[in-house]
Amino acid sequence: MPPNRPPALLCLALMLAWLSTAAAAPPAGVPALDHPPPTVTRTTAGQVDLCLGCHRQDPGGAHARDVLGCAACHLGDPLAGDKTRAHRGMVKNPGELRLGPRTCGQAGCHPNQLRWVENSLMATNRGIIDALRTYWGESAGPGAEDLTVHGLARSGLTSPALDYFRKLCGSCHLWMEKGSLPDFLAAKGGGCTACHQEKPEPDTPRERAHTRITRDAPLENCVRCHNRSGRIGLSYQGLMESEGYGTPYEAGDLGTHQLEDGRYVRSMPDDVHHRKGLACVDCHTQRETMGDGTRHVHFEEQLEVRCVTCHAGGEALRPLAEAYALRKRGLGPPSGVQVKRAPPRLDVVAKGTAFFLEGRRDRKLHPLDPPDPAACRGPLHRRLSCQACHSTWVPQCYGCHVRADRSQAMLDKVAARETPGRWSEFRSFMRHESPPLGRKGDEVVILVPG
Repeated sequence: MPPNRPPALLCLALMLAWLSTAAAAPPAGVPALDHPPPTVTRTTAGQVDLCLGCHRQDPGGAHARDVLGCAACHLGDPLAGDKTRAHRGMVKNPGELRLGPRTCGQAGCHPNQLRWVENSLMATNRGIIDALRTYWGESAGPGAEDLTVHGLARSGLTSPALDYFRKLCGSCHLWMEKGSLPDFLAAKGGGCTACHQEKPEPDTPRERAHTRITRDAPLENCVRCHNRSGRIGLSYQGLMESEGYGTPYEAGDLGTHQLEDGRYVRSMPDDVHHRKGLACVDCHTQRETMGDGTRHVHFEEQLEVRCVTCHAGGEALRPLAEAYALRKRGLGPPSGVQVKRAPPRLDVVAKGTAFFLEGRRDRKLHPLDPPDPAACRGPLHRRLSCQACHSTWVPQCYGCHVRADRSQAMLDKVAARETPGRWSEFRSFMRHESPPLGRKGDEVVILVPG
């Protein structure tokens, strides 16, 4: 009888199975994968980014997933083969200023813009703090100090004026980490993304939904913060803030139109620029909004566009149009370079002898009418600002008071914790009126409460 041996074919199968198992096992000291090895995915530049094998979300445009991948903005390890290691060190919001040097402001992306923004008034709140300290008698005068909201967060410095700022003003600045405050305040802050993000298109599949990154901030992002001082974000849209109990303006009953923070508003005639479809970014340029790297104290120092910049009329607009034409051809200074003496970066288009402002979000052309020489340049109106005649109404607040109750506590928005002392603002009533006029230097301007 032949010996009892397994068939040769069975031996070969067992050997192949053993070799297959041995090849799949990780080397000593390397953790096993919790799922099959991913497909190697790359960006359009050829950079390996394994995140793309799992994540379908897409911010679109220059930041599209296939262009930058995920890890260029969200960090993590794009070469890791398992989820845990791939997500280690990942950040949800790359726009936070504390992350800026490693994300938006990294070399090859937007390092100059990060430097400008960090020094801008929207990040520092330097003007608000300086004015409060001056009017409350806590400083030697305008510009005597260099206090910023970021400095207050790190130092814990406080005083009556700073405590007021911390609790009533401190939720609007770019150093605020998005989601760190409760309720509607959670939508504020976020650094770069406070301005440069938009909601995804409504029909975007959930697995692909990602906030869209845009150069041209939508109005709703600006108004998220710019809706109190001068109420400019509300007035521009034709919204008048009313009393807190509701507005008896709709068919004799209380109104129902509320802002996210609970304030009631009623509809009024909007600004003619809003009616024509212009957003804030059409007139407020990059240097005005993001700063130019200089540590300005007040907003007026950062402004470079006034009404007459666009409505100067005739050939005065030619330099703006020529500068924009060069930028469109890629011959002007790129967006990452600030040339302080260059014309404002307004999208002015020349067609023969006529000039138009091109909407940055919809590319619609808006004619830039020159001022009426008789009405605007006559001896009686020469000193009037444009707003003095063209503002049909402004909000006015009467009987405004501020009260501090030291027996209670309140959320310090800068420190994100409650501290002793609660501030309350009161007013007798608000009205919409023809603009009261006053002098600012030699110019007659409208007066609006803060």
